[in-house]
Amino acid sequence: MFFTLEDPNAKIKGSRDPLGAQPLWMAFGRHLVTNLTTQTDSTRGFTILLLGRFLAERAIEDGRIGRELALDAFLRFEQIGAYVRHAAHGVRGEIRGIDRVRSRLLKYGGRVPIVADPDGFILGDQRVNGLWGLFSVSARVSGLIPDGPIGLTPEATAFVERQYLPILQPAMERLSRLVAGGGKLDTRTPEAIFSALSTVLSESFSREERDFYGAYLRDGLHVRNAPPGRQQTLRELLANRVDLEVPTRRHEMVRLCESARSVDGELANRLDRIIRMEAVLAPAMALFDFMLTCHNRHLGEVAEELADRWGAAVPGVDAEHNQDLLPEVGSVWSQAQGCFDLCQRGIAGGDYLESLRALLKWHEHVMRSRGGASWVRTAADGVLDVRYRGAEHVLPSADELPELWRNAYFINSLKAVTRQLGRAA
Repeated sequence: MFFTLEDPNAKIKGSRDPLGAQPLWMAFGRHLVTNLTTQTDSTRGFTILLLGRFLAERAIEDGRIGRELALDAFLRFEQIGAYVRHAAHGVRGEIRGIDRVRSRLLKYGGRVPIVADPDGFILGDQRVNGLWGLFSVSARVSGLIPDGPIGLTPEATAFVERQYLPILQPAMERLSRLVAGGGKLDTRTPEAIFSALSTVLSESFSREERDFYGAYLRDGLHVRNAPPGRQQTLRELLANRVDLEVPTRRHEMVRLCESARSVDGELANRLDRIIRMEAVLAPAMALFDFMLTCHNRHLGEVAEELADRWGAAVPGVDAEHNQDLLPEVGSVWSQAQGCFDLCQRGIAGGDYLESLRALLKWHEHVMRSRGGASWVRTAADGVLDVRYRGAEHVLPSADELPELWRNAYFINSLKAVTRQLGRAA
């Protein structure tokens, strides 16, 4: 099913994410955004992914490399694409590895080495943290690449051949050699490879590109088993109702939900569920972070401070209305379902001691499922024993609670791709 797509950035790594919040918000967000992850927020990143796989496959067919070297060829093209985007167009934020890209352009005077080893990697582990590791699953779910390390789907192959090969043709032989065997890329002069790729990787998009990436990436029209048209409708609402330049906040989601009611009732329902979910999850995460700063303090004393700080209740939480969320919470963390309910009842009624106790139990369940130890627990006398004191977190004020929003639900990536494809060539 479409909603099983994992977000590489949202995978639990070791003991991070002490409440298991990432799988929770992912499950809710996947009903809306079926193919993007928190990392896949660059349309040109997908262009590089498609071209890199296409050129690696061609290098194999031409006998330049063996099939086992397909990844190395891809990594070289990813480096080429990053250098071209920064040197030709000044791109920074969208490039994975921008710090090394900038420093090497300066170090080598614009004539940079392209090699598939640590000396050439633009990221510490380019295989895992580059486009290959972070964009491939999303591209596969979107219908752009098949299983396996090389090639594209027939539709994507036809698009690349039609849209990009005529531009790359004058540089194709030299580019193929560079991708297959490495060498130097000259970004200082109108050299053939740099010139051709500067055009292909422009920050603006042709009409055909906007149609193609719009259908496959932005609207998710080719995702198998996805609700027909739901992501497209959401994208249209985003484009017309919110600011695509800034991260999503609660008031935007409420406005989207209200707008969706007249065009797609199920979309409105899913937006409403996310709004209600985040009304609990965001303050719960803030409370747990705060507990990590309260070593040797009595749990009751911490609860009293919270009551003074947040008042009689956290706004936007209706525990009875939220009972329909519990089965989906339980499908992700079965043992945490009851803790989630107790936590939301506490913050809805101003019983912060109940919420804190629920969070401690919730955290214990999550950590036990990973084979790890709890970060914080209470001693017999009710005093907090904090075993892991991470970065200090400032507790949100009562005035901040109505807009508190901490999780992505993949909306910001959809915003980014929608914004980028609005740039007409």
